[in-house]
Amino acid sequence: MGTVSRLLLLLLLLLGAPAPAAGSLGEPELCYVLDAVLFLYSLVLTGLYWRLRLTARRWRRAAEQQEEAVYAGLSCGNQETYETLQMKRS
Repeated sequence: MGTVSRLLLLLLLLLGAPAPAAGSLGEPELCYVLDAVLFLYSLVLTGLYWRLRLTARRWRRAAEQQEEAVYAGLSCGNQETYETLQMKRS
């Protein structure tokens, strides 16, 4: 089970837990709960962002290595870039 799915499960358990009467949370307590939810949300998004950056960097490195391997054996030698086509007459 991944870290993100564990955090989502924990969040669902916290939100789904039976709470005392709706009017019992005063304004300061409600702000604390919302701050905690936003903090967890920011941590999850930051982790996903860095994971995406690191995997993109790995993909870029792998693509560069493959590209270098593809063109490593090619050499132009004395061949011109553009050659004239010779038409055969029959």
